[in-house]
Amino acid sequence: MQVKQPAWTAMPVLDVRKLPNDVTKQLAYSYDALCTRELMALAKLDIDPVRAEIDQALSISLGLPDMKPLRLLLSREPGLTGKGLSPKAGQVALFADDSPKKNVPTQLRLL
Repeated sequence: MQVKQPAWTAMPVLDVRKLPNDVTKQLAYSYDALCTRELMALAKLDIDPVRAEIDQALSISLGLPDMKPLRLLLSREPGLTGKGLSPKAGQVALFADDSPKKNVPTQLRLL
């Protein structure tokens, strides 16, 4: 994916240099607490407890709303997960450790 330069300039970016010292310290503490934890695959970001803790730390420090709904939406995004919204013929699981869910329409098993 390519984004043209004018699109980048319009995107809001957090300027950490302008954060108050207490917020910077909170973020540094959270980073130290979470930096060695292993993340699950990007396709599993909706169930990854470490990503949830990272989002919670950012929400608390920066006064942002709960990011769980965003993680749920992103977990279904084909461009990030590498999977389509519809399963291929004969496909029952995306990962080897995923077992098919019972009583769920085939189209929703991978979501």
